[in-house]
Amino acid sequence: MICVYHGLGSYTYEKWYKEVFSPFEAGLHSGEVGGPEVGPAFAKVINTTILRGRNPEAEGGETVAVFMIVPNENGDPAAKGAREAIQKFFVDTGPGANPFWQEGRDAGWVGTDLTQLTYNLNFFRGANPNTGYPDDWKKGSGVGLYTVGLKIPYEEWVPQFTSPESDQLHDAAGIYSDIVGPQVKGSEFTSKYRGITVAHVHKNLKQAQAFADKFNAADSPPFDQIKDLVDNPQVVVLEVVKDTFFPEYVNPKLIPNPLLNA
Repeated sequence: MICVYHGLGSYTYEKWYKEVFSPFEAGLHSGEVGGPEVGPAFAKVINTTILRGRNPEAEGGETVAVFMIVPNENGDPAAKGAREAIQKFFVDTGPGANPFWQEGRDAGWVGTDLTQLTYNLNFFRGANPNTGYPDDWKKGSGVGLYTVGLKIPYEEWVPQFTSPESDQLHDAAGIYSDIVGPQVKGSEFTSKYRGITVAHVHKNLKQAQAFADKFNAADSPPFDQIKDLVDNPQVVVLEVVKDTFFPEYVNPKLIPNPLLNA
């Protein structure tokens, strides 16, 4: 999953969606959106989620985000290289920067640097047993995107995360779905430890913010153990505006989903 977000400049969310993202969304599977180099890669996207959040550091006071699920070559041989091409498209500073993003700064719909986090989907919590995938995220759901360097082996952490005690903690916080997995090459997250990302999907934004506040404060059980488990935690809280699954672009071999469902 490729997760990209940035603060807005002078644009409101509504103007950004109408003038910038809506045309992109309409042409997503045309093979042409983004230009000839990345158009075929975007055509392999099987799910998009549009989100928004508060951002006091941005001129417009808001963050906009797009999450995209792109199969790798193991899931769809025809998608080989798609993830890397899309990651390259979202480079906005430094060598290899896509001039598209400077155009966005000049126009007012980009107000901060982009953040691009990409991870492999290793397992889901709350998957639909009929498909093996989570149901579409509901509009108004709150999403906490947690990216950390994991100080213990991933294989040791997964049973802790999927334990009955962990299920109770997540249920009490209004979390109805999780998408979990390790960071991959090309993601902007840095740590000397193995990077992982967890997308917690709550029933509403208030629940997502409350959970993130407890995680960031790390001063009450079980969150007071966080400093011993994770390095360089990065957390962003967002609200789902629209979540769209494109089953017609999914390799039939991926349904039902072969991933571990927790």
